[in-house]
Amino acid sequence: MGSPVVTPNSRRLSVRLKPLRSWAPALVLVGAVVAATGIVAVGLRNSPTAPSRAVLVSSGAWAPFVGPDLPDGGPVTQLVVELLSRSGYSPEVRYTSWALAEEKVSSGASIGAFPLVGSEPRRNKFLLSDPLIDFEYVLFYNRRSGEPKISSAGDLGALRVGGIAGYDYWDELESAVPEFVEFGSTLEGFRALADGRIDLLAEGLLSGQAVLADPSFAGDAGDFGHLQGDSPLVHSVQGLHFMMADTDEAASVMAKLNAMLTKMRQSQEYEDIVAELEPSASREVTLTPVAASGLVELLDQGGKRVLLAPKGTRAQVLAWPEAFVETAGPPPAQVLVKVKITNGPAQGRVLHVDARALLLDPGA
Repeated sequence: MGSPVVTPNSRRLSVRLKPLRSWAPALVLVGAVVAATGIVAVGLRNSPTAPSRAVLVSSGAWAPFVGPDLPDGGPVTQLVVELLSRSGYSPEVRYTSWALAEEKVSSGASIGAFPLVGSEPRRNKFLLSDPLIDFEYVLFYNRRSGEPKISSAGDLGALRVGGIAGYDYWDELESAVPEFVEFGSTLEGFRALADGRIDLLAEGLLSGQAVLADPSFAGDAGDFGHLQGDSPLVHSVQGLHFMMADTDEAASVMAKLNAMLTKMRQSQEYEDIVAELEPSASREVTLTPVAASGLVELLDQGGKRVLLAPKGTRAQVLAWPEAFVETAGPPPAQVLVKVKITNGPAQGRVLHVDARALLLDPGA
C-alpha cells in the first residue's frame, strides 16, 4: 500500500483534536464519577433503608384497643404503628380526646387519627382506611334493675340511654334516641348505670367488659349484661378506621397503608395482635397436675383422658363453665374447662381439663 495522503484539511483537524486527546482520560474519569453519582442518588431515593419520615398521629384512651396506659399503646396502636412503619413513616402517637384528635387531623397538626368509626359525616369530610379491625357495639344494662325490653324505636327512645362524648354511634340507635345522657368516659357511664341514673349504656362489647373488669370500677361485673339479639336497635358491628385529611398527598399515603393492611390481615402477626383484644378472663393460664401422677390430664368433653402434659403447660381458656360466671349450684364431681394448649407437645390442641388444674397468672 502507498503512503497516506495528508491534505491541508486533515492537518487542520489534527491540530484541533490534539488538546482533546490530551484531556480525554480526565474527561472519561469525570464522566464515570458523574454517572456513578447519579446511580447512587437514584439508589438512595429508592432504597428501603432511607430514613423514615417522622409523622404525628392522634388517638384517644379506649381500652382494650388503644391508650397510653396499655402495653405499647394497645393492640390497635401496635397495628397502626406497624402499618405506617412499613409504609415508610416513623409515627409518634399522642393521646388526647376524640374531638381534639379529629380537630388535629382537620388542621394538619396530625397526619391521621385512629381508631374511629366510619360515620357518614366523617366519610364526607375525611379519608378513611379499610377497617383496621371489626368491633361490636352493644347496649349494657344493670341486671339489678331488670333487662329493658326493646321491640321498637319508641321503646328505646323512652329510656335514658348513656353515651360517651366524642363517639359516633350507629344510625338506628342515634335515630331512636332523642338525646343521649353524655359522659366523659366509659367508666363514668358505668358508674351512672350502677347508680340507676341511666337505663342503658351504649359502648363496644370489649371496651365495656374491660372497664367492668378494671379495679377502678367498684361495681360487680356480674351485675351487668348487654341486650342480646341482632336487632339493629340494640346491636351493630362496625369497622374501626385510620382517618386522614382529604388531600392528594394523604390519598397516596392511605393507598400504601391499605395495601400493607391487606397483606397483614393474612398473617399470623395480625391474628396475634387482634387476639390481645380478648378480655383478661380468657387469657392464658398455667396447668398444674391434680392427679397423683404429677402430670396434667388433657381430656375430651366427656372427661375421658386423651393426652398427658407436663406441669407448667400453658393454655388459653376458650369457655368458662357456668359455675364460674353464673349462679353456682351444688358442686359437681368434676368441672371441665375447654382450653386450647399454647405450648408443649400438645400445642394447638383443643381439649378439656379439670378446673382444679387451672392456675391464674397474677394480674391476669
